[in-house]
Amino acid sequence: MPRFLKSERLKRSVEFKAVFQQCRKLEDKNLAFYVQFSEDAGLRKFGVSLGRALGKAHLRNRLKRRLREIYRVEKERFRGGYQIILLPRRGSADRTFEELRHSFLSLSTRAGLFPRMG
Repeated sequence: MPRFLKSERLKRSVEFKAVFQQCRKLEDKNLAFYVQFSEDAGLRKFGVSLGRALGKAHLRNRLKRRLREIYRVEKERFRGGYQIILLPRRGSADRTFEELRHSFLSLSTRAGLFPRMG
């Protein structure tokens, strides 16, 4: 079972700013998905950023846990060399786990995170 290691987390403001400066942005009704690709195939970083507009602390924390769990399960399918930041949209705290997972996978596919077949 894959683990979400501390070394895979984007934590510091400087790390988030670096990704935001040189990234590709994709979005749907639930998530804004920022991805920055790197030549280093071993680079795999993930972060979630939410504001108070998404609801009270317990709702924001539950949403962060759900998004991290979706990433943890799906990350083994991604090709290496990326940094991802997720920004949930308003109302995404009310979405089901499956709706969030579908949004995440759809945006991951559009971003080109899955290896090419063939």
